[in-house]
Amino acid sequence: MTYLSRIPIAPLRTGARKLLRSPQAMHAAVLGAVAYHPEPGRTLWRLDADNPHRPYLYVLTQPQPDWTAFVEQAGWNIDDAHAKPAVAAYKPLLARLQAGQEYAFRLTASPVMTTKRPELLNPTQIARQKKDLESGKEKVRLSHRVAHRTTTAQIAWLTERIPQYGFELLPIPATADPAPGIYPFTDTEATSDPIPDIRIAHHTTHAFTKNVTTNNGTRTGGTTKVTIATATYEGSLRVTDPVILARTLITGIGRSKAYGCGLLTLAPPTAQRP
Repeated sequence: MTYLSRIPIAPLRTGARKLLRSPQAMHAAVLGAVAYHPEPGRTLWRLDADNPHRPYLYVLTQPQPDWTAFVEQAGWNIDDAHAKPAVAAYKPLLARLQAGQEYAFRLTASPVMTTKRPELLNPTQIARQKKDLESGKEKVRLSHRVAHRTTTAQIAWLTERIPQYGFELLPIPATADPAPGIYPFTDTEATSDPIPDIRIAHHTTHAFTKNVTTNNGTRTGGTTKVTIATATYEGSLRVTDPVILARTLITGIGRSKAYGCGLLTLAPPTAQRP
């Protein structure tokens, strides 16, 4: 069984401020909700903080989670249904998926590419490469994963991969009012090609230090700096393959899933389409 949770966060609490600042701390807090289970499996989560006064945490877990400790640390201390975690079994939604259905979607992902161009590397990658060269290491890593930094590249990163995820993007209705931030971003000429309904709602970069571990999880005593650039996508989709889409919803999209990326969520269409 898989469960989707939505947890309101009280942003002024000391514990909440720590979690909101650090994907690493949030990851640990999320895992704490399923720590009782001997085989917790894959966990996906996403922080939606569009409204900084009312941020929400969405989490997909395999076993049923216990959010008691999380609420004590970062939740609202009030007896109201809107302030409490909501947990629902995910299987009924997955069972209802059918080809042709239309949904609004939201996804936070880490759009990256592999490159050998040194001018695109971040300071940590440059320092690591320089250290390897100076130490005489036999195999120096020349290619690195770097983040897409422009909105156009971030949009292209996802649209190029969409066919493998079991859905397609819906076009923006011809009657829709123009709005800033909708793809394409620079093409002002009239075109008969449909414009896909996808946009970047938010993007940010997180940098933090984590402990270095061996393959079996043993700490080496060293640390490394981690930098993750994320983009939050919104738009409308049509189901093309419900089985593949169900797998995508459970397994996530892209990298950095431990740090709040990859969770795709669906909602009813925001408006009636023609």
